[in-house]
Amino acid sequence: MQTTTLTVDGMHCQGCVQIVQNVIEQQAGVKGCSVSLANKQARIAHDADQVSPEALAKAVQDAGYTAAPA
Repeated sequence: MQTTTLTVDGMHCQGCVQIVQNVIEQQAGVKGCSVSLANKQARIAHDADQVSPEALAKAVQDAGYTAAPA
């Protein structure tokens, strides 16, 4: 199990937070996720053998936000 923190830009409301959280939680190997609008971060517990931090960031980017491992 690995914990990854992504810096996420482009979230403006709780609806954005929910979209980012849903996108992350749909990725294979993700066990849990919390997203903070105030901190502009997503903290993700995941199986590193199934999904990389870069793949998680790409999934968020594909949803229309800017994301990168912190």
